[in-house]
Amino acid sequence: MRTRRSSSLPLRVQDEVADCTHSAIAHVPAESSRDVDIGKPFVERRRTRRLAASGPEALVPARQSEFENATKDPSAADDQLHKIHEEVAVGTFELGWEGQFLRLNSPMARILGYDSPEQVVAAEHEDGLRFIDPAQWNSCESSARRRDGRGFDLQLKGRAGQVKWIRCHGQEVKEESGSRHFEGTAEDITERKLVEAQTERLAYYDLLTGLPNRTLFQSRLESVTQMALSRKSRFALLLLQIDRFKTINDSLGQRFGDRLLQEAAKRIVSTSGRNSVVARIGGAEFAAIVDIDILEGVAPIAQRLMARLGAEYSFFGHSLNVFCNLGISAFPKDGTDAEALMKTADMAMCCSKEDGLNSFRFFTEEMSDRVEEGLRLERGLRDAVAKQELFLVYQPQVDARNGRITGLEALLRWDHPEWGLVLPGKFISIAESSGLILPIGEWVLRTACAQARKWQDEGLPRVPIAVNVSPIQFRQQGFVDLVRDVLRETGLPPEFLELELTESLLLSSADVMFSTIQELKSMGVLLAIDDFGTGYSSLGYLRQFKVNRLKIARSFIQDVSVDPDDAAITTAIINMAKALNLSVLAEGVENKDQLSFLESQQCYTIQGFYFSKPVAVEEIDRHLRTGFPQSA
Repeated sequence: MRTRRSSSLPLRVQDEVADCTHSAIAHVPAESSRDVDIGKPFVERRRTRRLAASGPEALVPARQSEFENATKDPSAADDQLHKIHEEVAVGTFELGWEGQFLRLNSPMARILGYDSPEQVVAAEHEDGLRFIDPAQWNSCESSARRRDGRGFDLQLKGRAGQVKWIRCHGQEVKEESGSRHFEGTAEDITERKLVEAQTERLAYYDLLTGLPNRTLFQSRLESVTQMALSRKSRFALLLLQIDRFKTINDSLGQRFGDRLLQEAAKRIVSTSGRNSVVARIGGAEFAAIVDIDILEGVAPIAQRLMARLGAEYSFFGHSLNVFCNLGISAFPKDGTDAEALMKTADMAMCCSKEDGLNSFRFFTEEMSDRVEEGLRLERGLRDAVAKQELFLVYQPQVDARNGRITGLEALLRWDHPEWGLVLPGKFISIAESSGLILPIGEWVLRTACAQARKWQDEGLPRVPIAVNVSPIQFRQQGFVDLVRDVLRETGLPPEFLELELTESLLLSSADVMFSTIQELKSMGVLLAIDDFGTGYSSLGYLRQFKVNRLKIARSFIQDVSVDPDDAAITTAIINMAKALNLSVLAEGVENKDQLSFLESQQCYTIQGFYFSKPVAVEEIDRHLRTGFPQSA
């Protein structure tokens, strides 16, 4: 640190001190101030004479007589101005042009967290009082030289490394020797800056994950887009959604859900790449901007994301795997502004859900037409629910040895007044994504159970009625209560209701599903795994859930008599079911060759066109009475 030289309190500072402390000086005795000289007397006689020349009206009236005496004795003027300087609540200081303190008063020292100016000097000798951001000193210089009355903010390192923000007003002073320094007043605005930072964080950042929120991400996407336009570079926008998050949150609690989102955010950031911009833009929806040279370069990133996010999450005594869907749009191919890129990436993400869980799609032009068709179907489906255009048909499940019906599966159909018959494959995904699956699923369950009870009351053979349950419906809070209420209201005994679930449903959240399944089984409801073999088959899960039946997927049955691989898989499923003491049913049986193979493997429960397509209630009445011939 350089040796301090003496200088007087600047004229501008004197004026500001006098203006700011008119009332305070009148009540503070001069004896209460203490000497804070650093080096030589605080005010040089040269400046005292200049002050005297400006006239006594420059000072507050309470000090006028003291000033008149001081002008006769320059040393007394030094002391008196020094006292005024110390009595004010405003911090005053002089800074050398390298940023070191030349002078400061006690309020300025207290702003920095010290008890006295001497402590500031000592600290500066030991480790230096540096600017947190050196670039701020450049702003300080510019503002001082142009005498900017608005002032400027500086960030200083205070006591024990504390960060202190001060608002400065001052000017550049040139000495007769040619040297120059900066002098001014300071106000502690640290608390205000902290509040501003917190306000900005609340406005632009997700507090749970620390990632930018949708508002900030949109702004950054616009900036990246403009930069890419000027540089003629490329990037990809990824939109990713965690499947079934609300159900997980409701079932395992908000504490688990919050931790899951935090861990997912970390995995996305670590996988997206160093220069990526990642944000949480919704409840369980994330976005990432990724630099790419060619469009194909984003595919490996998407694959790593899927694998990383699909790995097991274990918190608070619970473990589960989650599935995601990812949509990708590329700049400039799929849009040249932020809005267009977000729209096309969202379309791609929606279409990826058609491929099942943990899949990703690149945007294509055809998706626009499909999205429009999806919106049209959703509007029509809402009307269908209100106008009762939905109805059920029933497909028999037959014992091939005697042709008797052993069960019935209720299947949903939609009779649209203009489009005609609409099959579930075209509208179920729309119902699930729109939330309509919940009222529709309840209606199917209630209608099927009521019809099964009606057949029993008519004296027809008592057989179970099978109802497909959507994963969204099964995971909804209160599903068990819904089943219990429907059985009570319709009077159907629980052993005559079979709920068909999917493998992916069971394996995606085993902890959540286990308690629900246990409750259903304790009620006496039957459980079957539909399309077995097409998902993530696991003997461990079969043993844990103790379902009643496996339904072999029609994709294996279709070529079972001619394809050795399909034959081997089907045989393995049948043998496994026997070993686990489960019943087994083959779906999609359409010809004699398929039936013969299944019978040779002692699989006798058949469902498919070989015996009957799905039919209306009236035809089921007849089949229940007569059964089917053993050969068609």
